Amino acid sequence: MNTSEWGETIRRVVNEKDVESQHWISPPWKIPDFTLANRPSDDMTPETKDCIAQGAISTFANTSSFFWTVAIAVYLYVFIVKSSQRQADNLVLYFHLISWGVPFAITVAALSLHKIGYDASEVSVGWCWVDIQAKDHVLWMLLTAKIWEFIAYVTLPVLYILIKLHIHRAHAALSEYRPILTSSPVSNSSSSMADRKLTLIPIIFIMLRMWSTIRFLLLVTDSPAGHNPVLVTLHGIGNTFQGAANCIMFVLLTPSIRSRLVALLCCRGQDGRWRSESASQNRTGAYTPSHRDENTSEGKGTLLFNNIFSIVPAIMMGVSEVAGSFEIIIIARFVVGICAGLSSNVVPMYLGEIAPKNYRGAIGIIPQLFITIGILVAQVFGIRSILGNKEGWPIMLGLTGIPAVIELLLLPFFPESPRYMLIQKGDEKNARKGLQQLRGWEDVDEELCEMRVEEQSERAEGRLSVLNLFTFRSLRWQLLSVIVMNMGQQLSGVNAIYYYADSIYSSAGVAENHVQYVTVGTGAVNVFMTIAAVFIVEKSGRRLLLLIGFGICCGACVLLTVALYFQTKLDWMPYVSIVCVIVYVIGHAIGPSPIPTVVTTEMFRQSSRPPAFMVAGTVHWISNFTVGLVFPFLEKGLGAYSFIIFACICLFTFIYIWMVIPETKNKTFLEISKLFAQRNKVDIVAEDGDSEIKETGGEIIKSEIKSTFL
Repeated sequence: MNTSEWGETIRRVVNEKDVESQHWISPPWKIPDFTLANRPSDDMTPETKDCIAQGAISTFANTSSFFWTVAIAVYLYVFIVKSSQRQADNLVLYFHLISWGVPFAITVAALSLHKIGYDASEVSVGWCWVDIQAKDHVLWMLLTAKIWEFIAYVTLPVLYILIKLHIHRAHAALSEYRPILTSSPVSNSSSSMADRKLTLIPIIFIMLRMWSTIRFLLLVTDSPAGHNPVLVTLHGIGNTFQGAANCIMFVLLTPSIRSRLVALLCCRGQDGRWRSESASQNRTGAYTPSHRDENTSEGKGTLLFNNIFSIVPAIMMGVSEVAGSFEIIIIARFVVGICAGLSSNVVPMYLGEIAPKNYRGAIGIIPQLFITIGILVAQVFGIRSILGNKEGWPIMLGLTGIPAVIELLLLPFFPESPRYMLIQKGDEKNARKGLQQLRGWEDVDEELCEMRVEEQSERAEGRLSVLNLFTFRSLRWQLLSVIVMNMGQQLSGVNAIYYYADSIYSSAGVAENHVQYVTVGTGAVNVFMTIAAVFIVEKSGRRLLLLIGFGICCGACVLLTVALYFQTKLDWMPYVSIVCVIVYVIGHAIGPSPIPTVVTTEMFRQSSRPPAFMVAGTVHWISNFTVGLVFPFLEKGLGAYSFIIFACICLFTFIYIWMVIPETKNKTFLEISKLFAQRNKVDIVAEDGDSEIKETGGEIIKSEIKSTFL
């Protein structure tokens, strides 16, 4: 059977089935590339949005995979051959920048110049890729994949051969001592097995990818052997690892299948559902980093790396109109959600650790203050006469990367958390240096003494994981409090209020083109009240602000429900609704919005703080995601009565805070832990082990304590 007959047979078999349900939707392990050995379906005509999206994603995924394959080999070479773990670890940041940045730049350039997004089935086994009819198609095939593949072919064997030679030399050098170290043959067999596994790495890579390269070379030279069925099949099998990406691209990016999924999501009002789904992507992405390593709490390094997840999606959203794909915006919102998730965990933790205890609350509110400022700036730029129009919105979305660039430039000049350096790294010299830089004076012995005491108290506790956190009796009520506060913060209805605000303003007679200015005014109120919280938190305390805030929110939700019910019957009720919205914003800004992260920082010590923030971040973003996804349906079904649900949640949170959460201002982390000791049914006994701080006349007196669990 010749090539044309073979291809026609596949087409006939596929066409006899339901193409949409059985051909496109195939498990990743079913060799999706091979099933696409014929041409793509009619949905993927050249330069359609779907074909462009597939070409862009495949270009970025393939190119980055080659970079990362080489990066791993370089890391192993430096780590093993050069015997420099520190140097290898320092290279990781550059690996990320290069392995994500270069493929992204290539993909953006190819999209901007309209070089990808064409049917390239003959070369790519079904992918939309480079226009093989263009004069410069070979150049762009090389740039978008093949040249990096060739480099990987050369680099991988060389590096792994050098690694193997180094290992063999090391074994030879130790051979005369091996009988002394062990007489068991297990050591030799284990070493041999590890050696064979190391050899398999480049071999597997080459065996998977070589068929693609062979076909590329044959087809570029117009050789008919490039269409050989066996070679095409091997090409498809070799690319099976791309199956997961295929499922995303060939299912979600195929209009006929996507329309079915959209119909399920949008069966009762498409606009609201897509808005809800798009808004929820940010929360979904933010949930992801909440599952990072709970013991990785190096705030400065994490924040520097996190800027990638802000700058890259800003560029993606900025070019989304040029690419003509709304899917890019959804993907970018997911990626920037990762940035939001990491920032919401690491920034409060970092600031709480570097702040002196008498300013810890005020400094802890600063992140929330800048969030409100960011919202206000976005509302101002979103005015239709500025950037909130067809021509301006890509610019507005692209501007979101500017703060990340500023942080990338300035943060390296700031010290790492002294508490982290001393307690977790044992580096007192750098901890002292960092404290002196932060405080502005030389005498930091008192704070270092307090940190040493905390370090001693945590030796028995050790490093805690999230699982340990849930089973550790002395942290039980702190953990429950974090969950309740973060759920209460998001389920109190703050996002629903903003969602409903425009319709409330319109019902009060505000002209449609003036609603945007009223929204900006609401954002300004949010900023001013958060600034007020910065100045009063160290005087009034955290607990009082939480109680006042949730109490105001509860009352505002009840009154808003009444006002919305009567607004069609009483002419002045819409104005009451506006007042309720503003009062709610004020209440949320002084308590529920900024305080939970401050209290989370204060309720946990150094070893338990990272996993505690993991739990807090996960609860926060799941609750945020739930409101963003569910509220449009809730509002459609219950209308104004939906705010009664939020009022009940605010009331429950108020009662819990009143009964459980103590005041934490001006207390050390150990003193706050003692406040929860009785509620957790933990006895603190003065024995060898941990250390407790007592303050008498300004002097710190150390006494040994030990936690005994009942």
